[in-house]
Amino acid sequence: MKYLFIFFCLILCACDFTRQESLGYCTPPALSKDTLFFNAPSGTDSVSASYTHWWFSSYGFSENNCEEIYDSNTDYCTANYCSDKGEIMKAECPWFTVIKTSTQSISVSVKQNETGEKRKYGVHISAGNCATGFTITQSAE
Repeated sequence: MKYLFIFFCLILCACDFTRQESLGYCTPPALSKDTLFFNAPSGTDSVSASYTHWWFSSYGFSENNCEEIYDSNTDYCTANYCSDKGEIMKAECPWFTVIKTSTQSISVSVKQNETGEKRKYGVHISAGNCATGFTITQSAE
């Protein structure tokens, strides 16, 4: 029992709960907009990123019945942690489309909103060990 107490004391003393620095590389690109607002009719807008080293995070697209279209450059993805299918270059979703048009530009287009309800979706992009993103919002009228 005495050794168990000493063991727990050593564990508590060895842990540093005050550490607040991030582990690894974590500087997401700054985006030109954090929200794209659209009226009910169809429309197109774009977002630019402050630097080139980023990729779309796929989990949100797959949950919303989007078709993901990949670049076939698997070497890029091996070095940058994206899918083994390649980098997502385009996501065609039921009411919007997101396209990586260049290393620093994203184009977003929405279809006409005939649902009578406001629509909203968050697009996530990753860069290193961190993420950022923007929101697509479309009014009902």
